[in-house]
Amino acid sequence: MNDKVKGLVLGLTIGVMLTGSIAYASGSQIEVYFKNIKYMFDGYEKNPTLEQGEGFIYNGTTYVPLRYISETLGKEVQWDGDTETIWVGKKADLNAVVATYQGGQVTRGAFEKYLAITLLLNPDNAKYENDEAFKSYMLKQMIGQHILASRLAPEVKASLAATIEQNMVDLNNYLQSKGDTKALLTKGNVVDADLRSYVDMVISAQKALEASVTEEDLKALYATELSNKNENLISASVRHILINANDEKGVARTKEALDLKLKEIQDKLKSGEDFVALAKQYSEDPGSKENGGLYADASVVQWVDGFKQAVISQELNKVGEPVQTEFGYHIIRVESRGTLSFDSVKEGLKQSLVSERTKQYNEKDLPALIQSITLPKP
Repeated sequence: MNDKVKGLVLGLTIGVMLTGSIAYASGSQIEVYFKNIKYMFDGYEKNPTLEQGEGFIYNGTTYVPLRYISETLGKEVQWDGDTETIWVGKKADLNAVVATYQGGQVTRGAFEKYLAITLLLNPDNAKYENDEAFKSYMLKQMIGQHILASRLAPEVKASLAATIEQNMVDLNNYLQSKGDTKALLTKGNVVDADLRSYVDMVISAQKALEASVTEEDLKALYATELSNKNENLISASVRHILINANDEKGVARTKEALDLKLKEIQDKLKSGEDFVALAKQYSEDPGSKENGGLYADASVVQWVDGFKQAVISQELNKVGEPVQTEFGYHIIRVESRGTLSFDSVKEGLKQSLVSERTKQYNEKDLPALIQSITLPKP
């Protein structure tokens, strides 16, 4: 059966097997059974006119005229040949403007494409699809990205081609992992060009925010964080011996057993035995045991709070009292403390500043740029 004929097979599945005459389609034979089907609406029988069409059965499924069913239920049916769309009920004007902002506007059709793609990528949000507040939030996000993307310098925009292409590959791989990509896109009335425009806009908007952060901005932030003694900039070289709260069989050790083991190690350290050798002998931390318990020039923020605070405050080259964390008990010796270099934390500082400016843009700048939002009521 050719595609045009397939396009006419529209209706509601009744799912019962009926018998009748056989019809044929040009080019190939298909079994279509016509039957005088009764249509009951709220207990009253109503039947379609000749113009409204006749029900039939194909491959064991009963099809009924969509126009007849819809109009009987009080819904107008329209066919849009340009978009190959059947409208049941009120036809939406996809060219209607739903938002205006400084420098542009958003049509209903463009927003519905944007919303369909974001829901495709974040299916957990599908439950909010008809929530007015959610749709308003998403529309503002779309406007914000449009404005930011428009601010990107042409030369920077041109440099994003490879990044956009790679993101398209990643996006298509993601969609394939979720099932039939064509079916997913069809459900949202989305085509490949729509996905590319979406990716282009999102990446361009992000790049515009990143471009607003200069080297001078980053160095100023680094200096401020240093003066504030921000823990994110503290590094240390530290040795420790870990005694787990559980033994090698996973059984919780008693307090008496832990105290005994810790005292044994402390006594040996006090008597002058080598920390490195004792760490190799006793420590139950697989990440540092063979290295004599050493973590060298490491950022302190990677450690759990109790361990981190001990490393920050403990006197250098002195063995401190055992420190308890969720891993067990640590006997710690801090060998040096310093600050991470600007180059080593530059990317983290940039992410922090971009995040801060994104928040400022969304909460302060964007509202002043939006002139109106007129989303249709559900």
